[in-house]
Amino acid sequence: MDMNADEALAIIETVLDNDEQLNDVQELIFKQCWQGRDSYEEIAKLGNYDNEYIKSVAAKLWKKLSEIFGEKVKRNNLKSVLKRYLRRQNITIHKTKIIGVNVSGKSINEGNIKGGKVFSNVGFDSCINDSYKSGIKENKSESSEVTNTSEEKQLSEISANLQKTEYFWKEWCFYSLEQVKIAEAFDKAGVVFFPNSKAQLPNFEDQSYKQVDFLIYYNSKLGVLEIQYPDSQKQEKRDDFLSKQGICLIEYCDSVQCLEDPDQVVQEFIMKFI
Repeated sequence: MDMNADEALAIIETVLDNDEQLNDVQELIFKQCWQGRDSYEEIAKLGNYDNEYIKSVAAKLWKKLSEIFGEKVKRNNLKSVLKRYLRRQNITIHKTKIIGVNVSGKSINEGNIKGGKVFSNVGFDSCINDSYKSGIKENKSESSEVTNTSEEKQLSEISANLQKTEYFWKEWCFYSLEQVKIAEAFDKAGVVFFPNSKAQLPNFEDQSYKQVDFLIYYNSKLGVLEIQYPDSQKQEKRDDFLSKQGICLIEYCDSVQCLEDPDQVVQEFIMKFI
């Protein structure tokens, strides 16, 4: 099942009751284990936590997920457990439904979405039925029986649509919680920024335009802040071109740090403009 950590978390949030949502430390552990990081000591260092504290939080997290999914969950079987859980569910087609999830981790219904709130729009062409406790009732007229031959196709459709997850903050659209956290930090610091900016670049055969996470204007200078995810690579050709055009400050910041300490990331970045 081709699903990244954020997409898996979006499913977990719809399964959990409002008062059971994962906190920041639990999300950190879940995402790092989903991405294949098996050492609690390494996770503790990434989040600047005590090793024993991470072990204790992880144990409670696996217990909570085990109760939800009906089988023992461990750090090295997350993907297989979630895949089996999805297969056990009847899948209902909802072509126009949107599930809102705010970045604080609490589920919100469509009627509770208001301007100015930070939330995630997860557009499901296919979504899990009411056993997900998301408040969306099964539409009997649209439901179809899941057969063994169609399970893989429907799981693929779920994963494909989850990849369209969008996070909104002050009516800006972002593609990850890390981007939202950095945007909030720039806003608090009083820095002018242009999120997910696209630039038309000449003589680029693979793609004529390139996108940066944040284009920053500060102290009469331009800079770029990129969020570095474990599975992403630096765009050296693009960065070299931008540098030649006068955008010399291009920084890649670790995604975990952007999520856990965005204010520090932003402060360290803008100090380089001085």
